[in-house]
Amino acid sequence: MKKLITLSLITIPLLLQAEVTLDAIEVNADEQNTTEYSNTEVLYQKEGYMKAAPMQKQITSKQALEIAGTNGDPLKALKTFAGVASTNNDDGSEIYIHGSKPRETRFTINHLPVGYLFHMDGLHSVIAPEMTGQIDAYLGGFDVTYGAMGAVVDISPKYPTGSGKGHVHIGMYNADFAYDAKLGENTNFFISARRSYFDLIADKIMDELDKDDDDPRKKTTFTLFPQFYDAQMILSHQMGDNVFSLEMLAMNDKLKIHDTFNIEKDPVAVGKVNVDIKSNTIGARWVNIGEDRTSTTLAYRMLTSSKVSLFDADFYGDEVYKEYGLYHETVWNKEGHTLSLGGEIKRTDAPIKIRSTGIDTTDFGDPTTLKEVITLDKTFKVKEYIAFAQDIWHITDNDHLRYGLRAWKTDFQAFGSGLDPRVAFVHDFDDNLSVSVAVGQYSQHPNTFTVVDGFGNPKIDTQESAKHYTLSVQKTFEDRSSLVVEPFYKTFKNLAIADDLNNYEAVGKGNAYGLDITYTKKVDDINLMLAYSYVHAKRQLNTNNTKQYRFEGDIPHTLQLSANYKLNENWRVSGYAKYSSGAPYTPIVGTSTYSYKGKEYYRPIYGKPYSKRLDANYDLDIQVGYTTGNWEYALELMNVNALFKTNTSGIKYNDKYEEDGSYEQMGFLPSLHMTYRF
Repeated sequence: MKKLITLSLITIPLLLQAEVTLDAIEVNADEQNTTEYSNTEVLYQKEGYMKAAPMQKQITSKQALEIAGTNGDPLKALKTFAGVASTNNDDGSEIYIHGSKPRETRFTINHLPVGYLFHMDGLHSVIAPEMTGQIDAYLGGFDVTYGAMGAVVDISPKYPTGSGKGHVHIGMYNADFAYDAKLGENTNFFISARRSYFDLIADKIMDELDKDDDDPRKKTTFTLFPQFYDAQMILSHQMGDNVFSLEMLAMNDKLKIHDTFNIEKDPVAVGKVNVDIKSNTIGARWVNIGEDRTSTTLAYRMLTSSKVSLFDADFYGDEVYKEYGLYHETVWNKEGHTLSLGGEIKRTDAPIKIRSTGIDTTDFGDPTTLKEVITLDKTFKVKEYIAFAQDIWHITDNDHLRYGLRAWKTDFQAFGSGLDPRVAFVHDFDDNLSVSVAVGQYSQHPNTFTVVDGFGNPKIDTQESAKHYTLSVQKTFEDRSSLVVEPFYKTFKNLAIADDLNNYEAVGKGNAYGLDITYTKKVDDINLMLAYSYVHAKRQLNTNNTKQYRFEGDIPHTLQLSANYKLNENWRVSGYAKYSSGAPYTPIVGTSTYSYKGKEYYRPIYGKPYSKRLDANYDLDIQVGYTTGNWEYALELMNVNALFKTNTSGIKYNDKYEEDGSYEQMGFLPSLHMTYRF
């Protein structure tokens, strides 16, 4: 439960990181290009997809839900991809892809921007499983239709078919329903909604999260247990070769706690923590399908509201973020070429009021009590223009080239304009062996808080950028197995890093290299996947020296095994096991003292940044599914390993900053799902 407190404490920084200059949300589901996955599943190949190109991962929603540990949410299957790492096994843990920080991975939902993708408890995404069609993860070397510096995760929704089918789902922590209705001969409607209800009974089960038996003043209690809501709606109408749709996403998360655990360490960081975050996105889409051309136009508006209050010191954050956009893309298929041309115009209005301390970019900053209190009351108004052009050239039956440019221009401060070239090449030795390579430049704006008055340096006028070098060897064997080996190398520059004089300067450098290996095999009704990832990632932390250090996302080794077995028409069972290196952290090597309101407190002295590493993580999840008639049942046993060995999430220190044990990750968590389909 400590993760809920930590999440709340960093919410104000997250508001400032909310990217008032977000890059374009670029996804296009070209449903004319499909790959048959099984008798009932189809994978859509997007406009920039090129078979056997490096770092492309695809999974259908149905397949994802059969992976153990997903807890009824297909997006949780992301953790099974080689190259995707997390700092621990907690459901709220952020993901790190190839040494990139979480904010450097762009999540998209078929062009529509989303305020946030996971509810604050991390158990579920904000997208209903019934609305999720497939998940595409581009871990590096992706094409120009996407704007991000590290990786892209693209979610394709299921559009309504007027089937008249729906479902009601009841789980241990939430309930939801979904329905696909036919409103006319060519008009269909989909609606779904979900609400968590653990908050309705939590106060009967648990009031105190944590307490100190030696000091009754130190405890953490809920005043409002985490609760969330979300809803989705799609209305579609077809007229000949034209498809029109109205699409909506909405979500809301709330949390209130009272924390006094830091009363002898950090006396200002004590008291209330109240969080209320909500977001909704609405879009109107027009798709025109011609004989050799597909055209997509999308107009949208996203509104995100965040209200946070922290501690008895009355730190607060109050943000309303409005984004308006018009997106267009046309794809032509002619004579061995797939040509894409598109662009987007965006406007952002973001009034932000914040009273908080300065924000740490590392895990070795001063206590809150010693930091300067900063107030920000400003409305950001930003316009951004994006254009991209790309061609996939099928040179021969065995040689394929993808090349393109992505250009952008913004009036945000002095960032100006930029151009990112990208290229990929695939050679098929035969139907069962392909080798490919991709090279490109990728960029995005720094976190907003690094470039605004008070918190950051408003003179920063350059994007952070990365160069990707990726290679892929893909082999299919006669025994229904396949092997994919993908080394990568990424360099980072112009990173906004800490500076003693100007708060931040965009001069930081870094690099990441590693290897992903994925082996899959099908034996009768058993599907097996073995994945291994190695990554070495370092970044410059401060302008005081040019040395690069590993950071919290440097997880060198991740080994995972996923298996599912269909016993018969009614029963199936699946398991997921993972080993990963522990997250690095900065040790405390001593203390000094400081005075606050006439009382003396200890202040930590940190050693070499990220020079120690937590113990390795182990994860074991089991899922058993049973289907009979219209009913589906699934029993999830997550973090089964916690019954035998707990994983650590951090080092615990007493009031004098002496090591006093460790914080444990989330323990064994069972979950039962009952779904009635009609």
